Parts: sequence; C-alpha cells; structure tokens
Amino acid sequence: MSNPSNSAPDRASVLGPTLYFKGDLSAEEDLLIQGRVEGSITHTQRLTVGPQGTVKANIRAQQIVVEGTVDGDLHADKSVFVKEGAKVVGNIFAPTVSILEGAA
Repeated sequence: MSNPSNSAPDRASVLGPTLYFKGDLSAEEDLLIQGRVEGSITHTQRLTVGPQGTVKANIRAQQIVVEGTVDGDLHADKSVFVKEGAKVVGNIFAPTVSILEGAA
C-alpha cells in the first residue's frame, strides 16, 4: 500500500478520511489516522495522525506523530513529534518531544 503523503511507513494500516470511529481503539501495528476518532487509543507501535486526521482521545503508543488535530493527552514510550500546522490540545508525556515551528 502506497502512502502519497509519506506520513507513515508503507506497512501501516490506514483509517481513511471518510471514516468516523467512536470507542476504544487498540492495535499492534503502525497506524495512520486520516479520519475522525473519538474515545481512547492504546497502541503498541507508531501512531500517526495525518493532516486530515482529527482525534478527540487520549493516546498511548510507542511513537506518536501529529500532523492534524488532537484533543487529548499524548503518552509515548519513545517519542512525540508535532509537525508544522498540527494542533494539540492536551498534555504530552514522552522521553523525547519535538514540536516544529508552526504547530499549536
């Protein structure tokens, strides 16, 4: 599966832009969220909220990359990366946190 935005590795599962998920989401593979998710996310790998993604949930994962919008706390075992144009409303807990200029 090819990912034109190069937001996550090619082997990632994708929740597309028209998808709306409400509830507790858990996964053990890389995940790219381009749609809307509300609830909680528990993840054992890399989780990317793509540019079209909107998440209203607390997120727990190994690595978290935010390119879209997240309303909730981010808990990462390794790192959190907030890219230019992304918006995070919540607390970030991780050994390494990177926030690019232009992120809110």
